[in-house]
Amino acid sequence: MALLTIEKQQHIYYEFHPGTSQDATVVLSHGFGMAGRVWENTVARLQDEGYGVISYDHRNCGQSSKDFTDVSIASLGNDLVAICDVLGLSKLVLNGWSLGGAVVVDAAAKLGSKVSGLVLTGGATPRYTQADGFPHGGQPSDVEATVAALRADRVNFLKGLYYEGVFAAPVSDDVKHWCWQIALQAGSGSDASLGALAHVDQREIMAALQVPALVIVGSDDGVVPPDIGKFAADLLPQGRLVNMSGCGHAPFLEDAEAYHSALLTFLSET
Repeated sequence: MALLTIEKQQHIYYEFHPGTSQDATVVLSHGFGMAGRVWENTVARLQDEGYGVISYDHRNCGQSSKDFTDVSIASLGNDLVAICDVLGLSKLVLNGWSLGGAVVVDAAAKLGSKVSGLVLTGGATPRYTQADGFPHGGQPSDVEATVAALRADRVNFLKGLYYEGVFAAPVSDDVKHWCWQIALQAGSGSDASLGALAHVDQREIMAALQVPALVIVGSDDGVVPPDIGKFAADLLPQGRLVNMSGCGHAPFLEDAEAYHSALLTFLSET
């Protein structure tokens, strides 16, 4: 484990597992209010294949400091860039889940030639809400209502999310409970990150990313509509789509074998 210091007082928690036989390093960016721990199975699978792996906790999440005031998508992207710079890494493949998808798109544009691949796992990007030329997702008011419900009853809102909302394929109650407990580690200051998704628009950034890109969607995702992922795959100049039938918003937990097979195939080709 390590801590990235931000403005001398606040810290970003991250873990770096150097690779053994591969030269690519995969950076895993989690979804709203979660932590890098949610990727543990994916970290282990990538390590077994010799890839270097970075997982980290967003601002106000997991083991990172809980008193950040700027939790914009741009600030979260800056943290990812700073971790990679501190470690002196290039040949990066950035993999973002849900809100983390918007984070890795932001970071990929800033890292430039250091990025050799991009993966969006149920990514909430290029937009999460409808706009001119983008008929997918909900309305900004829907995001605002979600944030309000979260802030009114955090414990039960998050329990409902992970026991009833995230998964479409069967997973054990132990997995649901594990995710719920990880989510409860986040401070209320993380809520503004979710709120930011109401207006973030990455269409221009995404269209300019000239790297191989894999977009993985769950066919039954009830959190980020699959059509958002399909739009992203078409918009990315080198995008390809994998539709995981019967999965919801967390295919890396719902069908780990198929998810990791698709990811490893992409990495080997990239």
